[in-house]
Amino acid sequence: MGIIHRITLVFLAALTISLAQAQDYPKISLNGVEYYVYAVEPGNTLYAISRKFSVSVSELALANPGVADGLDIGEEVLIPIKAIDKKEAKKTEVDLAGAYILHTVQKKETLFGISKQYKVPIDSIAAVNPGIHNSFKVGDVIKIPNDLSAGTDESFLKPAVNDSFLIHQVVKGETLFSLSQSYAITADSIVGMNGGLPEGLREGQYIVIPKYNASFLAMRQARADSIKKATGNFTINKDVYRIGFMLPFEFELNDSTQNLLEQSQDLYILTELALEFYRGAQIALDSLAKAGLNAEVFVYNVGDDIVATKETLKQVKRDSLDIIIGPMHKTSLALVSDEFKSTSTYVVSPNSFNNKVFEDNPRLIRSAAARETMVRYLANYVAIQHQDDHVFMINTESPKDWPLRKSMIASYNAAVGTFPNSQNDSIRSITIDKLDPKSVDKWLTKDGENVLVVPSNELAFVSDFMTRLSLLDTAYTVRVYGMDKWVKFDNIEVEYKNRFNLRLVVPSFVDYGASDVSQFLELYRGQYQIDPSSYEFGFQAFDLTLFFGSALLNYGTNFSIYFDQLEMNGVAGNYRFAKSTTGSELENKEVFIIEYKDYKVKQIN
Repeated sequence: MGIIHRITLVFLAALTISLAQAQDYPKISLNGVEYYVYAVEPGNTLYAISRKFSVSVSELALANPGVADGLDIGEEVLIPIKAIDKKEAKKTEVDLAGAYILHTVQKKETLFGISKQYKVPIDSIAAVNPGIHNSFKVGDVIKIPNDLSAGTDESFLKPAVNDSFLIHQVVKGETLFSLSQSYAITADSIVGMNGGLPEGLREGQYIVIPKYNASFLAMRQARADSIKKATGNFTINKDVYRIGFMLPFEFELNDSTQNLLEQSQDLYILTELALEFYRGAQIALDSLAKAGLNAEVFVYNVGDDIVATKETLKQVKRDSLDIIIGPMHKTSLALVSDEFKSTSTYVVSPNSFNNKVFEDNPRLIRSAAARETMVRYLANYVAIQHQDDHVFMINTESPKDWPLRKSMIASYNAAVGTFPNSQNDSIRSITIDKLDPKSVDKWLTKDGENVLVVPSNELAFVSDFMTRLSLLDTAYTVRVYGMDKWVKFDNIEVEYKNRFNLRLVVPSFVDYGASDVSQFLELYRGQYQIDPSSYEFGFQAFDLTLFFGSALLNYGTNFSIYFDQLEMNGVAGNYRFAKSTTGSELENKEVFIIEYKDYKVKQIN
């Protein structure tokens, strides 16, 4: 019940209600009649809702066929605005709290008058408000038992039941669209009942599935039809789409690129990675061409040289490209974003970078989840998976890591608060010096699992942390959670990764045992007689190009309007875009948790 209470709060603008506050609720027009939309919470009765909005139960029953059979938690009740008793609403402030209506005493009100208003005996009110006879004044909030209202049909006094929702564990490949089809509800309903799903939909995640009645579904459909009628079709299709790639080929830094390629000799590292990226993109473009995408492709050499980038941009006509993938360097990306922010061109960043780059261009798309997004997801994952374990955050005390630590604490504490039986009510923060074998028994336990979360990508700190950890008595069961850059930290011994069942939050993951990865590798090797590097840019480029090329093919140049329908599981990453919580840009919300176990690495979320 606690979980559902928190989830449904997302629909509420405030805890108390007056006529003015009612206007904060979602509003909809259906068949020419205007309604407020109220999401039912645990303990609500139709009678209590009628008092909350100063509407008779008969009016509510008329607007919501079937409510006499009982309310469902999460069900959305239509409140006919014309039926609101404005006089009553102005003088009464009411809130709902489980088995009670909370009434705020107004001027000139008496206990007798309130008992008559709610048709509840004075003795019943006094029984749940000890001392009310001795202390009764304006502004007091008193409880009214909402199941004792004399003269009210019993069917309107039934509290909302908890079998009105399902708890669903997400399996691999499921999307909001597929779930909405399976349960015959809208994707918006699922998002709304799960706090907006800020961290996305992930395999293994538990989510709430509301079961709405027919009238609500009809209302949703009417609203969708109304929006469609008002806005029209935004899709703008073209005969030919123009796609630009801005990559750091840096050919001038190689003695002879062509000779080196022919002799299979090493190129400058950025040249290698840029070529790998473009090779992966080319495989996707070939597939898109077969699917019907007609595209002109423009390739630009753009590295971290600001002067050179500015010169390149002079050669690109504004609005000449529908989409740009790249650049890979932060300074160049900022320049390109600024150049195109007032145009209709989308700019897709292969890398995440910090938030400043993404601040003022809504068409700049972050293709990898921001680090803050990964931390929030990690915090929720740890809270759900380790309710019975001892959870600690290792504090780096570095100012650079402060945003990550802050996000970890806030997200974990909010998540764990939804589990009333969890061993932890908040995450405990400790410093690395506490990892002293002589005194570690003061906070670690040998009776259960100790979970250590390290929201830092500082190599020196992580190395020191793992070294200290390796000196602990093996009687302690320890599991470690770390950040994305740890994947490339060669100084972490493989033995330690497995001993502590290291889990990392990462924006992408290539499962070399997966059939789609094998198929891609076969294509890549067949065309280029080489494997993608361990940096995996070839995989990433294939995914990005296939996703955005498909978006253009199916939805035209305004594809971002349809992002809620655009999802893809790629060979290296999954793609589900939404507005960033830290800026104006669109951000890929998909995140992976990988685990080192039995000397293998696998995705576990």
